[in-house]
Amino acid sequence: SMQDMSQRIKTMRDVLRDKLVALGTPGSWDHVSQQIGMFSFTGLSKAQVDALRDQYHLYMTDDGRISVAGLNSHNIDYVAQSIDAVVRSTVG
Repeated sequence: SMQDMSQRIKTMRDVLRDKLVALGTPGSWDHVSQQIGMFSFTGLSKAQVDALRDQYHLYMTDDGRISVAGLNSHNIDYVAQSIDAVVRSTVG
């Protein structure tokens, strides 16, 4: 149902935020879980988006918008770890 899909997307937002926080990824990630809809602005720069694409084969719009609907229990760890690695390599 639409309600189930909406709840799954909200859960994936929360899980992504929780994983980034648990990894100690620099920055604040609360905005990921506070947004609604199938897409989320990550706050990543174009350089970070390019690095995610080139190094980790993760694709999102140049402004850092990611499809939350594409996240699931099988890829969420990889996505969080990849974001963490790219953010750490480009901080400062």
